[in-house]
Amino acid sequence: MALKSRAMLYAGSIAKYNALLTPNIVTAGGEVGIPADRANEYFQKSLDASKEVLAGPYALYKSNPNLGENFYEAVVKKANNPEVIFVRDFLTSKAKKHLFTYDNIARGLREDNLSSSNVTPSLNLVENYDYLDGTSGALKIRTADNSDFIYYDKPSDIFANKDARLYGTVIYPGAPFRGLSVDMQAGVMRWDAASNTYQTVEGADLGSNYTDNKLLIAPSGPHRSIQEVSNTGFYLRKFIDANGGASTRGIQSDVWWVWFRLGEIYLNAAEASMELGQPNTALTYINPLRERAGFGPNSLTAATLTMEKVRNERRNELAFEDHRVWDLKRWRQADKVWSGSASNPNSVVYALYPYRVVRPGDPRDGKYVFVKMVAPRFRAPRFFQIFNYYSSIDQGVINNNPKIVQNPFN
Repeated sequence: MALKSRAMLYAGSIAKYNALLTPNIVTAGGEVGIPADRANEYFQKSLDASKEVLAGPYALYKSNPNLGENFYEAVVKKANNPEVIFVRDFLTSKAKKHLFTYDNIARGLREDNLSSSNVTPSLNLVENYDYLDGTSGALKIRTADNSDFIYYDKPSDIFANKDARLYGTVIYPGAPFRGLSVDMQAGVMRWDAASNTYQTVEGADLGSNYTDNKLLIAPSGPHRSIQEVSNTGFYLRKFIDANGGASTRGIQSDVWWVWFRLGEIYLNAAEASMELGQPNTALTYINPLRERAGFGPNSLTAATLTMEKVRNERRNELAFEDHRVWDLKRWRQADKVWSGSASNPNSVVYALYPYRVVRPGDPRDGKYVFVKMVAPRFRAPRFFQIFNYYSSIDQGVINNNPKIVQNPFN
């Protein structure tokens, strides 16, 4: 039923949104494309399947009173986890394990002499998580009149009162993992009284000190050019193993890969309800997920719930669980979100760099400021073209079976 919930939602989306795309992506024989008049049929089938799953025996994971840690555990914890429906499991005891933690552990916490930081979340994603008061998730780095930085006592303060799913998904500057703080500092901002401006000072070596014998660059960066360290200012938490030794090539990790969990089914039900013109029904599915993330009860109402909010909830809840690219494809939005234009903020990968203020004798000395920038190693805007909606089928395959029809635009 979980598979049906997802598959029928995809079918309904393609039926509805492919018909709205110009040019329409179809083949003459109907191998690609679903008639638009079948959209509601599929959305209803998705909703019905979702309701069957939600009837039990599964339940949202709510075992940890720390809401950020709770969301992390909802994905990785194996014992007494009522949320997970279907997984690909790994077992160290059976020599079934993997190198995902080795490849993606925060640089300052790595236990091996190689790898880390292969997948680093973007500022784009981090700012998609709203504040718990319902305001936009854009991080506050400058005063309202843009005349000065906003100064923070410690780097993690800028992320206070955010959607708890951010903590459960991303390791941001100063956040804890494995009982240690993941310190991040890209350099210092030294005040130059002569020019009445800050001078940015960065360096070549992680863990190096400035001339005041205090930290210049943190062991976890971020850094503009060093490999195997974050280039965006963030690290991945979701699916990273918190057990000792898991980031070594010798021990490795047995964290499972979740194919289906109840959080997705709630979102499938909410989206199908919205597509069927039932926003009040959708609220009953989307608000429980938001409440688990720290928002108040009924934080969304029929007046404030939109399809865009439903889609943003999917992005926040399911980040790094292999949904985002497929969601944008089925909504026929991928070519618009990733348009290849440097003027489109969704196409550009952004980073957040923290700096320690060096301003002796001033109350701002030792505080932290932040700079938003294009991620230095990801300067080319992401570009999804129409022909990317369906992969090309190799001509050799078609030669072997002439009944196979080539996908559109390939």
